[in-house]
Amino acid sequence: MKLLSVIFIAGLACTGCAVFPGPARETLDQADAKLVATDYAGAQVLYAAFINADPGNPQVPRARAMQTVLDRLLSTESELDRAKKSDETPRLRREISERQGELDRLKGEVAKLRADLERVRTIELQTAPGSK
Repeated sequence: MKLLSVIFIAGLACTGCAVFPGPARETLDQADAKLVATDYAGAQVLYAAFINADPGNPQVPRARAMQTVLDRLLSTESELDRAKKSDETPRLRREISERQGELDRLKGEVAKLRADLERVRTIELQTAPGSK
């Protein structure tokens, strides 16, 4: 009977550990909440804290993946902000417009050359020996 009560108490203790999340799990939940709230920098910090607090947790690979995604997202956002603030955007738009104009001119020239080639073929067929 004593053995049975010890097993029961040990089972309750293990169940209690599973039901009540530890600080690392709370950190992961907070990181997920910040991600949903679009606080990407805050989420990134909390994912790092979770990884450092409980490196053996089975959720660590997911946290590392989210951290990598957030690194890239934040990096891209900062590059986009720099591009918006720089004077390079109007210059690039001008260059694109110039290139488009050049492309349109070259397309017209190609169309004229194709028409000339077709006329030459027609003339050549008419003057070839054995043709009427």
